[in-house]
Amino acid sequence: MTISTGPAVPLETHRTPTTEERLSALGLDDRRRMVHRLLPLEAGCGLEIAPNWAPVVTKSEGDVLYCDYLTYEQLLERERTNPGRIQHGLRVQRLDFIWEIGKTLQECAGTAAPFDYVVSCHVFEHVPNFLEYLYQVRAVVKDDGVIAMVLPDAKGSGEFFRRETNAAELINSYLLGQTVPSPGQVYDGLKNLFDFQNVPLEGRTLADVKRLFTDSDSYAAAVRASQEYVDVHCWAFSRDGFAEVARELREIGLFDFEIESLESNPATQTGHGSEFYVKLRPTAPPRPSRLHARAQPMSAPNPEPDAAPGLSDIERVRAHAERAFQEAVAVQDALKAEKEALDAAMARAVAHGEKAFREAVVAQDVLKAEKSFAENRLALLEASPLVKLGRRLGLLPR
Repeated sequence: MTISTGPAVPLETHRTPTTEERLSALGLDDRRRMVHRLLPLEAGCGLEIAPNWAPVVTKSEGDVLYCDYLTYEQLLERERTNPGRIQHGLRVQRLDFIWEIGKTLQECAGTAAPFDYVVSCHVFEHVPNFLEYLYQVRAVVKDDGVIAMVLPDAKGSGEFFRRETNAAELINSYLLGQTVPSPGQVYDGLKNLFDFQNVPLEGRTLADVKRLFTDSDSYAAAVRASQEYVDVHCWAFSRDGFAEVARELREIGLFDFEIESLESNPATQTGHGSEFYVKLRPTAPPRPSRLHARAQPMSAPNPEPDAAPGLSDIERVRAHAERAFQEAVAVQDALKAEKEALDAAMARAVAHGEKAFREAVVAQDVLKAEKSFAENRLALLEASPLVKLGRRLGLLPR
């Protein structure tokens, strides 16, 4: 006997969520949409620095390459137990190339550069030499390209009580060729970090919140930083503070960009967003890297021209000349930047002196006017009949 089972019903298929859907489930849609508005995704080829497991631009959304200073295997090990990544099924992104220690970004990108845009999310607050790394990014961006950064806002996060980074600190790290976070940066970054609960903080102090590291913890990390690389927020910006620092650096010729857009995400209870979005356009040609000569010994050194086999005398001379020229250009650029800084300081000093002189002249004129007024009043009193009568009667001294 045949039993009819009716028409066949297809088994329900379970579609695997896309990376974009997984990122959306993590609550990153607003950030990604905001940054996408800053980038030429449809027509341009871009580079994302350190996409890790939460890229701002996925491979299906744009023609984009990924790079990081860690290898894919190192990233996998570092993020092996990350609960956010595991909970939402996000994978560490495969990298197209590594930004190797001792090499510039341009050297590592090779023929893939220049790009129409470079984007990074919560990266540049970590780099120990903000200006140098920004110049290196400029070197791989087209003259009409875009640099987009997502930076944490210290005033809307667990760094509310930390003193904001100023231009002098960025200049110091640049001119000294800093390549690792300093012990002071590590101590300051950890000492002022607390568990942010999104409550108003005006009028409160660090003693009123739950700190993540004690002073002793922070100092111990600073000691380690004197011997090894300790990752930390080297810099602390608010949105408005970043704009002010950029303005000051532009005045002395160190900020080769126009801020085309500067926006925050919705404000926290502190009155500030937790992060802000910067869109930069280059306004000057790329600068030679100041880190190249310093960083080279950290990786396998290139053979000296004399030691390279198979080179003729002419080729050795040419290699020496090219190397000497590159080093001379880097030194010249450094001296030029230092001269511009000194010229700007002198100009400010002269302007201050001129202002002080004008104020002194005004004060002198006021004193002259007051003296003249007093003399006129005294003359009028001397001519008064009452004063004359008083002196005749001996009531007033003559």
